[in-house]
Amino acid sequence: MDSRPNPAPSPAAAATPRQRRRKSWAESLLGVRELPPGIGLVAVVLFFSLQTGNFWSPQTMTAISTVASTITIVSVGVTMLMISGEFDLSVGQNFAFTPIVWAILFVGNDVNEWLALVLALACSAGVGLVNGLVTTVFGIPSFITTLGMFFVLEGINNLLISGHQLIMFDPRASMEFLGGRIATTPFYMPLIWMFAIAAAFAFVLARLRYGNWTLATGGKVGPAKAMGVPTRRVKRRNFVLCALFAGLAGCMQFAYIKGVTQGQGQNYELLAITAAVLGGTSLFGGSGTIWGSVIGAFLLATIQIGLVLIGVPGSFYVTFIGVMLVIVVIANVRLGRFGGSQT
Repeated sequence: MDSRPNPAPSPAAAATPRQRRRKSWAESLLGVRELPPGIGLVAVVLFFSLQTGNFWSPQTMTAISTVASTITIVSVGVTMLMISGEFDLSVGQNFAFTPIVWAILFVGNDVNEWLALVLALACSAGVGLVNGLVTTVFGIPSFITTLGMFFVLEGINNLLISGHQLIMFDPRASMEFLGGRIATTPFYMPLIWMFAIAAAFAFVLARLRYGNWTLATGGKVGPAKAMGVPTRRVKRRNFVLCALFAGLAGCMQFAYIKGVTQGQGQNYELLAITAAVLGGTSLFGGSGTIWGSVIGAFLLATIQIGLVLIGVPGSFYVTFIGVMLVIVVIANVRLGRFGGSQT
């Protein structure tokens, strides 16, 4: 007969079923990537609601929703690309380039407005394809590739309109389709486009093989290749998606404000990357969430419009976003959310 004393139960074993369920629920909640930016958005909304009496006015809702919509559409493409382990610093210039091409074609050269839109978006996708091919075929870091494309597009935009503004006074059906008002609400079509695109790619990322390929490509390239994932093809497609969504968002802004300048996409690469990072997308690839990027975009838009409402100079906004990006990345690295390396 064994006379040895029974070992003391571990703390986990000693916990009651209710305590284990409570712990499991808390761990699950803390694992939701959308939670931190969601809490931040609620806090920012409460702050500006208390600081200004017209935060909930129709004009403010219009401004926040339209700014957030264009940032989100760009950030969806940026998020997919970042998850696959790459960056695109040219999206801001592409944001201006595509509507400039569209406007020149159907305003200046009487090309059918729908055909002009398709051609402009094809040019936008072509920019992404070039970025993808240079990065994957020649092995150039995407940071360098897309920085070079940034300067190329900046020069082309300046050449096309020479610092002028292209204005469209006569509303067209295509412009109403992309940027028109939604019935009698204070919201505009980019908001619907934003939710449709975000929902589609959240589904792709969570449910479809291509989403799994994107996650695998950005996580561990070596094992992904060994499992038959076409990593180069995935990256090239995500470069094209990223560029296409940047161009589409630029066309929506042109349709909404009825005008385009070469500087209208300024800082959009910063805003899109910041929205993705705020939403929980890893800077090192392999993980991310589309809905987190949506929340991050609304957080940035709310801060931008809120600062204007309380009288803070607009130049402070970009500085604030840059500081916030660094703080968020430091916090996430400390928490181990962005840990790990690629092979």
